[in-house]
Amino acid sequence: MSVDQSWGPTVTTAPRRRGLRRVLRVLLVLLLLIVVLVVAVALWAMTRLDRQPVDGLAASSRPLHVLITGSDSREDLTPEERVELTTGSDVGERTDTIMVMTIDRGRVALLSFPRDLWVTRCDGSTGRINAAVQRGGPSCLVTTVRALSGLEIHHHVGVTFGGFRDVVDAVGGVELCLDDPIADRDAGIDLPAGCQVLDGADALGFVRVRKIDDDFARMQRQQEFLTALAREVAAPSTLLNPVRLTRLINETGQAVSVDRRLGPIDLARIAWGARGLADGSAATYTVPGTPRITSGGAWVLDLSQPEADALFARFRSGSVLADAIDAGASDPREITLRVLNGSGVSGLAGRTADVLEARGYEVVEIGNAAPVERTVVRYPPGRQAAGERLSRDVPGSAALEESATVDHVTLVLGRDQGG
Repeated sequence: MSVDQSWGPTVTTAPRRRGLRRVLRVLLVLLLLIVVLVVAVALWAMTRLDRQPVDGLAASSRPLHVLITGSDSREDLTPEERVELTTGSDVGERTDTIMVMTIDRGRVALLSFPRDLWVTRCDGSTGRINAAVQRGGPSCLVTTVRALSGLEIHHHVGVTFGGFRDVVDAVGGVELCLDDPIADRDAGIDLPAGCQVLDGADALGFVRVRKIDDDFARMQRQQEFLTALAREVAAPSTLLNPVRLTRLINETGQAVSVDRRLGPIDLARIAWGARGLADGSAATYTVPGTPRITSGGAWVLDLSQPEADALFARFRSGSVLADAIDAGASDPREITLRVLNGSGVSGLAGRTADVLEARGYEVVEIGNAAPVERTVVRYPPGRQAAGERLSRDVPGSAALEESATVDHVTLVLGRDQGG
């Protein structure tokens, strides 16, 4: 009897152990295949990138500073495409978009330089910063930005005019939610208010339009769109779709140029920074400038001091990253929230909840609140990152309050949202 009892457990547990080992082996093989696939895709993507010689770059360090530019040249467009995109004739090589992306671990910050900023360029000439590339290509712009800001630039990433359109189309378009309609015949766009998916042509017009307001608002639109594009690239619908992913890598290879020194490690760091853009955790800034009319009647911007030097110093040291939210710490899919209407506008809470749910939030309650003048986000103790993330996704401004009386992050819409 004792022999049977001692044998019984051995007979029943051995298959379980063998089965567990098989499961572990299968999981390890699957994990290995995923790692190999990710590495293979990354290396394949690197082989597709156009590499250009860029002088004046510093050795990689922390934080990492990457100069990102968008070219205004129409050279890569056919005459038919120029008509379609309402770009006009080729104006030569100019940088329509100039940004520095600063990255350290899971934090990222963006600094936009106005294209009309009046600077001393690499060759000693003075003029708009966007014409620096005409003086000596991206190397001249790197030198100009470094002299202006004191920032050591480690890498350069450039995007062509038509390539930007193609990348947007490769991911199936990019969703944006507009508070107001935007129409500009010169930019070739007529967009209604509300949430919509922009194709490549409309996206190009959105980031180009400048006659409806000013260059600072234009840079805010560029930062907003870059964040939305990064979110679309990082979406499972892109990364897990072989056809879309292949098309994206092919189009990116034709649209993007990088410096020859960019290697896999720094490419991974840039990708990590893009993740911060995708989840809305990036801190965004614009170089401050004061408008001036030149003797020739041209409108330009002079650097505003001492504000500009203080901002540059924060980027140089990396202290600006303290304003960024740690990437992944505030994923909307992990945030449950209540949306309450204190604006006095009927149905506003429901419409706002629909927008937030489309962005990944889980809305657990929609209701009314006592009237309030200003919109506020209240968060439970320990949920500050989630509260900050929600405040970024609410149109306009929202005050932040820690409150022990709420068990979910709570958005109370005020009269300022009802206009």
